[in-house]
Amino acid sequence: MISLGSDGAMLIDADGKLHKTGIVKEKIINTVGSGDSMVAGFIAGYIRTGSYDEALMLGTACGNATAFSPGLAKMDKIVEMLAKLRNMKG
Repeated sequence: MISLGSDGAMLIDADGKLHKTGIVKEKIINTVGSGDSMVAGFIAGYIRTGSYDEALMLGTACGNATAFSPGLAKMDKIVEMLAKLRNMKG
């Protein structure tokens, strides 16, 4: 999994398939912990769903939510970011 900053994130899975997601564009407050939040969200998403796409989207939502928060993201912000990412994907 690789963060691409303003270009989103990508993942190459165990089978070599490429997965990509965009990001939500909001005012960045603090990026400290965003990468850790992304990894934690990805792991939680993969354990919960077994889907690389869903896990990458949740990881990205967690990383975005932390960047848009004064500290680590709260669940309501993560849920908001996840909904926005899903709407972007169509």
